[in-house]
Amino acid sequence: MIGIDGLRADVVGMTPLPNIARLKSLGTHSFWANVQSTAAAVSGPGWASMFTGVEPSKHLVDGNGDLRDLASPTVFKTVKDAFDLKIAASVSWHPLVNDFINHEDDTTLDASFLASSDSAMAAKAREWLLSEEFDFVFVDFDGADAAGHSLGFDGYLASYQNRVVEIDSLVGTLLDAVMETSAEEEWLIVLTSDHGGEGTSHSAYDNYNRKIPFIVASNSPRVDVGFMPLADPGSQMDVLPTIMYFLGGESAIPDDLDGQVFGFKDYTRAPPPSPPGACIPDANNCGCASEKQADYRGNISVTASGKTCQAWSSQSPHSHSRTSANYPDSGLEANYCRNPDGESGAWCYTEDPFSRWELCEVPTCDTA
Repeated sequence: MIGIDGLRADVVGMTPLPNIARLKSLGTHSFWANVQSTAAAVSGPGWASMFTGVEPSKHLVDGNGDLRDLASPTVFKTVKDAFDLKIAASVSWHPLVNDFINHEDDTTLDASFLASSDSAMAAKAREWLLSEEFDFVFVDFDGADAAGHSLGFDGYLASYQNRVVEIDSLVGTLLDAVMETSAEEEWLIVLTSDHGGEGTSHSAYDNYNRKIPFIVASNSPRVDVGFMPLADPGSQMDVLPTIMYFLGGESAIPDDLDGQVFGFKDYTRAPPPSPPGACIPDANNCGCASEKQADYRGNISVTASGKTCQAWSSQSPHSHSRTSANYPDSGLEANYCRNPDGESGAWCYTEDPFSRWELCEVPTCDTA
């Protein structure tokens, strides 16, 4: 399982990446897969949905500060409990091991490595693959996200593109190790991301932030070769059911998942839900339901119950992290109602010290 933090979908499509291209040729790919749909496009809920196969509304991680609130089993514990396989994780973003996997159950991993760089992380994973000691290896690349936050998530920026090219080269070393050691057994590689990005952030509700690549590669004849249809491009929540289906068939897939099996010939995906009518945006006067009113930029500054909103720049009476510095694309001006983080609608902190925050009565825009 390969996770590449902050990998924007269009950048993979436009950049020469020979090793990711090798993975594409060995299975099914999508450059238009979706992130989870019930929280902002940030790492916590993205990784949690990749690990659990469900929406943030179920796993309960909706930001980067509540990783230990994870309420659904990870793919690692699910695989361990079902098949008792040997599992190893080499990561560049240490909370993936410390706050997700080990906090859930510190006996799940048979080995872990908290790397100081992507190259060191990949070297350890390659060592594990060549040793043939482990059945399931997870790796996390952090360089693309770091480059995006530093100078911008943009395939035309050399800083971001070069970092993605470096990651592709390291992916190649892992693919070579799999090829070298797995000639007489079926293998599966799943590659995806937690979110995209635009500018130096990734929390906005748009396709730059919420579309990601998803690739399933294998030597198994069960895995199809080609691309997913635009009408059903897949989701980061497809990771867990895909891995479980590969290992144990349909009966091994847990109930009540939001993701589906991706890229297998012998599995029929449920049709995606019909899209709602397209929103007619009017940001100064209403918010689109499809965006959970994250697009609203009007001047309503009282909650639905009539409480005056606290200014976003103020830390009194309620301290918080929803600031314009942390959410630069969310319009956090004055004390106007906004939705920077995936709540059900526009909201604000209140000036009432006994009521931290409430939803606002912002009109919902019409649909076509």
